[in-house]
Amino acid sequence: MRQERELCFIYNAQSGVGHALIDYVHKIVSPNTYACSLCSVTYGNLGMHRGWAKYLKGLPFKTRFLYKDTMPENLQDTALPAAFVVMAGEWKQVMNDSQMNKATTLDSLISLCDKSLASYLAA
Repeated sequence: MRQERELCFIYNAQSGVGHALIDYVHKIVSPNTYACSLCSVTYGNLGMHRGWAKYLKGLPFKTRFLYKDTMPENLQDTALPAAFVVMAGEWKQVMNDSQMNKATTLDSLISLCDKSLASYLAA
């Protein structure tokens, strides 16, 4: 029986409507200083990019998105953004902030995901 795996992305942003509005304005007014590269690459002014949504839907993972104020307490020291594969309650980091910050386009982020998840995709 195949164990359910979850792919969890954690944004370098706060949750909530107020924060979302501030982030929305920040990305328009000063996109080069916006702190969350994952948000910048995967979301436009009108929501999640279709290419990203389609890519995630094709993965053999349940996907979940958290914010730095909603992430598990034991991961609070993790530099963000980051991505983890979660199996049987164990969180294994598969992408770190440095890698994700270098992925400045959707294509480069998808390529990073493919590379980082290769061993999980083959299983």
